[in-house]
Amino acid sequence: MEALSRALHLKQNVTIDLVSAVFGVIFTAGAIKATQLVIRNKQERVLRSPRDLVLPKLTAAEQELLPYPPDSLPGGRDVDSPYGTMRVYEFGPEDGRKVLLVHGITTPCLALGAVAQGMADRGCRVMLFDLWGRGYSDSPDLPHDDRLFSTQILLALTSSPLAWTGDGRKFSIIAYSLGGCVATSFTAHSPNLVESLVLLCPTGLIRSRHLGRQRRVMLAADYVPEWIMEKFVKKTLQKPMYSNENKDDDKEAGVEKVARAELEEEPTTEYPISKKYPHLTVMGAVQWHLQQHPGFVRSFMSSVRYAPITGQDAIWKKLALREDKTLIVAGTTDPIIIANEIKEDAERVLGDKLEWILLSGAHDIPVVDSETICGHIAKFWAL
Repeated sequence: MEALSRALHLKQNVTIDLVSAVFGVIFTAGAIKATQLVIRNKQERVLRSPRDLVLPKLTAAEQELLPYPPDSLPGGRDVDSPYGTMRVYEFGPEDGRKVLLVHGITTPCLALGAVAQGMADRGCRVMLFDLWGRGYSDSPDLPHDDRLFSTQILLALTSSPLAWTGDGRKFSIIAYSLGGCVATSFTAHSPNLVESLVLLCPTGLIRSRHLGRQRRVMLAADYVPEWIMEKFVKKTLQKPMYSNENKDDDKEAGVEKVARAELEEEPTTEYPISKKYPHLTVMGAVQWHLQQHPGFVRSFMSSVRYAPITGQDAIWKKLALREDKTLIVAGTTDPIIIANEIKEDAERVLGDKLEWILLSGAHDIPVVDSETICGHIAKFWAL
């Protein structure tokens, strides 16, 4: 009986060891698989731009036919980072005043191409970059807030072969629409880096009543499947700004107007958005990356949710502590950056540190009237 007992005990231990070994193998395999899934998911959190998805399939001649060729502006480079790869352009005299340009919510940086070239022709060293998810910049799965955008600005600056900061060096910023609130936040938190701030039709002080249905829907998007939201936004951005369907429709307001107001007109200035490809249009570039960039809609939606588009009085008040004035240029018929409202609110927070210019035109004045804008900026900077 004792021998049988020892045999049964041994068999029981063997069985337990065997079962444990099997479960160990299963657990290990599962852990490896889970780890692979996690790694894969982390890799997929950066949605690649047309730089990786489109350009490798095209010849150089075919790339030149794109609505946004990769060499639309001079001095292009791709900057790698933990957030993905971003596209930067830098050109103009190396010893000129250094000027960073930050574009709007819908467009790539090409929208400010005419302003950039106008300032370069006036002796400035200019730098532009595609915000995350636009143009040739990847789309990271992170909140597109002032923290992410400020980091992107620093990534762009440090990628330059020239020194833009350090040893008392400062640079100036020209920012448009969404870029206005991004640049304002950056300047407020890094006052010793920015020499002068110029805001073209800026967001940041938009009154809440102008934030339309789209932002309200997006702010409640936690309850809506992401693919439905993306489909809704994509359809909205594909509509022309003033089609018969939307003309005089007061129900449409806020973010959707900001987005498509950037695309309202074609250039009428002597400065095209691209000197190399003077036929290019902002609308064409936007429609192209809307179709070809898998992260564009995601980045657009995240910017609507998290960027400092409204309620930024405290940040703007920090600008009043700076020695230099802030120049704001607005349009008389802008459908969302209402001229009299932005002037009133800017005067309230900036006081005598505000320089104000009102031009005839809508939200797209940096595209259609770039030469006039460059002239005012040059005068403001005494170039």
